[in-house]
Amino acid sequence: MAKLNLLVICGIFLLFLSLSSAAGCSAKSYADACANCPVDASGKMDASCYSGYKSSGITCVSTSYPIASGKYAAGQCPGIDACAQELQTCQNQYSSGNDSADCQEGSVAICYGAADECVKQAAVKCGEVEKQCPGSSAALIIPFLLMGFAALYKRR
Repeated sequence: MAKLNLLVICGIFLLFLSLSSAAGCSAKSYADACANCPVDASGKMDASCYSGYKSSGITCVSTSYPIASGKYAAGQCPGIDACAQELQTCQNQYSSGNDSADCQEGSVAICYGAADECVKQAAVKCGEVEKQCPGSSAALIIPFLLMGFAALYKRR
């Protein structure tokens, strides 16, 4: 019984992990900064805190697209620079100047989601192998979870 419970718990964890990896690096980093960084009385987010989350987003992009990252470092992927410029333009257009309000309103978050999609497309154009949708791994895990729940239900 304990082994079955452990199997079910591990399966749930793997399912959550596979689904959570679907989130884009930039959008997740921005959402984490919004949720965790302090803001001052005028609504400005702490710059060093935001910078840390921004760095983690950049690291996530680099590890998610290692081929494109290497080529970018060699100056061979200008599309990634175009994505950074698009993000900056979008932020300039949609930001109210009050980070707290922008986090709650969500229009700036759309910029980060668009940047993630832009980087994905630029990385593929730069030779990155397009990864399978994480849903496919979830589709493999779900039947095992269902079997575990069925076996758990039968034993009770």
